[in-house]
Amino acid sequence: MSALTASSFATPPVAAFRDVDRMMLKAMRLWVVFARSGRNPRACLAGQLGESMAARFSLLMDRIVTCWPDPFTTYPPCACMCSPDEALVMALLGHAEANRQDAADRLLAEMLPDADRGRLWAAALRCVLEQLGTH
Repeated sequence: MSALTASSFATPPVAAFRDVDRMMLKAMRLWVVFARSGRNPRACLAGQLGESMAARFSLLMDRIVTCWPDPFTTYPPCACMCSPDEALVMALLGHAEANRQDAADRLLAEMLPDADRGRLWAAALRCVLEQLGTH
């Protein structure tokens, strides 16, 4: 087993993400900013994501903030690194895109009960299917 270092816990830099993933990360950050200010995040994201994707993405974020054990943490929209929570959601979306529910389940198993993991999986899958145009 390799030794743990500070870099063992580092999240990926935003620049390492694909364009579509950076768009989802930006949407996640904006959703949190709008929700915390009492504005409707879905309406604000429709211009960036389109109506249907904004609805699906907002459902995912609603489920995340409802079931997350601690307040969901994002970095400011201009940050060049991901928060640990953002990195988990990006990994969840990656597993959904690859249709690897077992990997997503393992990712969240210690943090969330089965029912919450199932709801997040379904919402993440709907997001990526919309994104891929296969809804």
